[in-house]
Amino acid sequence: MEIGLDNGAVLGIDGKEQGFALRCLEGCLWLTRGDGRDYFLKAGKTMEFDRDDIVVVEAWGEARLLFVTPASKERERMVAPAWHLVSTP
Repeated sequence: MEIGLDNGAVLGIDGKEQGFALRCLEGCLWLTRGDGRDYFLKAGKTMEFDRDDIVVVEAWGEARLLFVTPASKERERMVAPAWHLVSTP
């Protein structure tokens, strides 16, 4: 599933007890997953998340992201993680 975000839009993602991965297709994304660290994902980069991760994503500029199957889970049937738009600028 591909999602477009306007500058400053915030997205919350719950893995629904399975791992997932996000690929930044355009722009730059700021991410946090509750481990006290900040992550930045630029266009063309992918980041994998564990099944217990709850992730917050903020668009820095206009951005597009894609939910992808993590490399470690490619043979398993995947269900899309639950996501919700937290805010828009």
